[in-house]
Amino acid sequence: MCGIVGYTGNRQVLDILIEGLEKLEYRGYDSAGIAVHNGEMKIFKSQGNISSLKSKLPSRFEGTSGIAHTRWATHGIPNERNAHPHLSFSGNLVMVHNGIIENSEEIREELFANGYTFVSETDSEVLLNLIDYEYVVSNDNILQALINAQAKAKGSYAIVLLDKNRPGEQVICRHGSPLVMGLDDSGCYTASDIYAISEYATRFVFPENGDIIFAGTDGIREVYTAEGKKKSLEEKKYIVDGRLSGKDGFDHYMMKEIFQQPEIARDLLSKPLPVVSEKYSAEEIDNIFRTIKGVTILGCGTSWHSGLIGRYLLERLARIPANTEYASEYRYRDPVIPSDYLVISISQSGETADTLAANTLVREAGAITLGILNVKNSTLERETDMQIYLEAGPEIGVASTKAYTAQLVRLAQLAERLAWVRGETVNSTLLNGDLRQMAETMTMILKRSGKLKMLADKYSDSNNFLFLGRGLNYPSALEGALKLKEISYIHAEGYPGAEMKHGPIALIDHDFPTMAIATDRENLSKMVSNIKEIKARNGRIIAIIQEGDESVRSIADDYFEIPNVPDLIAPMVTALPLQLFAYYISLNRGCNVDQPRNLAKSVTVE
Repeated sequence: MCGIVGYTGNRQVLDILIEGLEKLEYRGYDSAGIAVHNGEMKIFKSQGNISSLKSKLPSRFEGTSGIAHTRWATHGIPNERNAHPHLSFSGNLVMVHNGIIENSEEIREELFANGYTFVSETDSEVLLNLIDYEYVVSNDNILQALINAQAKAKGSYAIVLLDKNRPGEQVICRHGSPLVMGLDDSGCYTASDIYAISEYATRFVFPENGDIIFAGTDGIREVYTAEGKKKSLEEKKYIVDGRLSGKDGFDHYMMKEIFQQPEIARDLLSKPLPVVSEKYSAEEIDNIFRTIKGVTILGCGTSWHSGLIGRYLLERLARIPANTEYASEYRYRDPVIPSDYLVISISQSGETADTLAANTLVREAGAITLGILNVKNSTLERETDMQIYLEAGPEIGVASTKAYTAQLVRLAQLAERLAWVRGETVNSTLLNGDLRQMAETMTMILKRSGKLKMLADKYSDSNNFLFLGRGLNYPSALEGALKLKEISYIHAEGYPGAEMKHGPIALIDHDFPTMAIATDRENLSKMVSNIKEIKARNGRIIAIIQEGDESVRSIADDYFEIPNVPDLIAPMVTALPLQLFAYYISLNRGCNVDQPRNLAKSVTVE
């Protein structure tokens, strides 16, 4: 989940590295560091974010080859000693690493036995010193060192190495963790994320697992497989979404991304759902949709919540059995995977480690796979049979907002598509008109954001929260609780309304408020009963309701009205007030909205 960036060429490297780190900071902000090789090796590190690192750099600094890193801690506490780049025991190599080495303790013991000592607590330094050891015993053959090290190391990694004996050259290696390389007339760039280098590079290369790449001022010089065989990599052109550029006058990326949701919904709904595949034709895709016996949806965190709503939509509209699974648990359960099921993996980044591992499991079992993702040229794109893109633009705020609602729109469109090809002609057009009005409904909610700020001001001192919903509103309750936890550090639980009496009601008192999502007409009377049960125990209620609903408004302590929408559309709309409520509470509590503690945007390690 760390971010790495590198450059070698004829340009001054410092600004490239700093700007790249700032764009990668969403991947981790526990510590940061830079190494520049300009005849001699210079390394600068700092605990904390990129601003802390910048304050430690000298006012004048020259060099045309360097690497940089922003860290999300896995092995070792966040401090300067554990920050990257790491210097090897011999002093020959400097490395940045994104990933996790699962057998690092075993390797550490072997290296101890060969006289190695360690400065940090990190698995990254262990990997570097394994490479360093193999480098020494192979008489400074860095290619052979990487071949040997890859054979011994277990886990995931994307690394960039500098060798003090080879100024101007960088060695890049990838297995599992995301990595992209960019090229222009000045030299070669490397990063965890294409947006970190898209301002400079005009052509891109996406290394494959095991690739060992030698890059210099003249670009990519040589590429080898993990076994040392020469190979080549295809260059690709890539158009980067312009929605990345800054905060556009908003105080935080999260707020900007919340306010982008109406435009994204409008764009997605202005054209039929595109299902992309290099493996299947459009006719073959429809035939797959027509003949599959069921659907399994895989996801983690917010993507799992959208998958829960997707399951409901698929069953209601397409009348097909569907289940939603935590990707992180699915692969360890020895699941039964029917070959006539469609397995949908949802990941904003397309690099979520648990989702990728679960997707690999179902592919090997012979299931047909479909990825719903936001980042093109990601691993999930390459490892699924079909893809649906969110087209939401880069999401920089760590707490997902616009990607979540885009996932819901795409799942609704997919449910309608399956309903149509499977002959459920009434259900296949059930959402059409309502979906097209969704952007306007979202805009109306955003215009009422002042009411949500007032509610946040009232409840910001609460240290616990219960979120309740029934039917389609249950996943919304889970997502609302997650948003509040992520960015305000308030303990919050999401529950189905019917389950409240099976334990959680014991927690209810005046200081444990409940957010009741009561927009579901089908279950409204039962939700009213839940609210009355809470009120009878001196609990306070904030309700999200359909406009004009007196049955809930009359008994809630506070409420927020959404414009009237059908039940199946409500989760896409109620997401916005839940996001804004969490945002304003986070501000009131002095939390870092875009970079909440202990979190990173893309979970690329298990």
